[in-house]
Amino acid sequence: MAIANGREIQAEDLLQQIPNSIRIVIPAICYIEAISTWEKSKYYFQQFSQELDKQINNSERDTTSNNAKKFLENLQELKVLNGSLLNDVQGRLADAIDILLTRTELIQLEQQIIQDVAQTTIIQPETLLIQNDIMDNLILRSIIEHASSHTQATKVFLSANANDFGKQEVKAALRDAGISKYFTRTQDFLGWLQSQNI
Repeated sequence: MAIANGREIQAEDLLQQIPNSIRIVIPAICYIEAISTWEKSKYYFQQFSQELDKQINNSERDTTSNNAKKFLENLQELKVLNGSLLNDVQGRLADAIDILLTRTELIQLEQQIIQDVAQTTIIQPETLLIQNDIMDNLILRSIIEHASSHTQATKVFLSANANDFGKQEVKAALRDAGISKYFTRTQDFLGWLQSQNI
């Protein structure tokens, strides 16, 4: 979603030309989370559009105020911009998913991970590394399992979600699985990659 929201230009550039020296691996569940986040975002755009419609209707009723006329014009322009921005985000998300699916590897969501996270969520939710977010726990477990089974490669983790994945206990679990670095921005990852001469 960071690409779709225009916050990660470097990530978009990286996906256009992935260096031969690296493999990008993404848990399949991340696509579900991105689409779910998109649905929420789209809902907020639509709610805002409905509020604008109400204000437009109210402003149209005031036939004597010059301010109401200007306000109406601005509201109508804002409604068009809101729709255009929604289309921009939707287009970037669709493009990012297409590129990711063709140029990266998927970590499939294993039955054992689903069962373990579900059991822990039901019986001992306080023991989850990421509280109150089952999707992020599924993502984390998928990454840990994958990293633990690929011991030969240098592994790094990139996620802008520092609120959940930046916690010390989560970073420790990633390190224990053999992930040597955690980056919150693609720009920082690319700087590190360049310094490694990979």
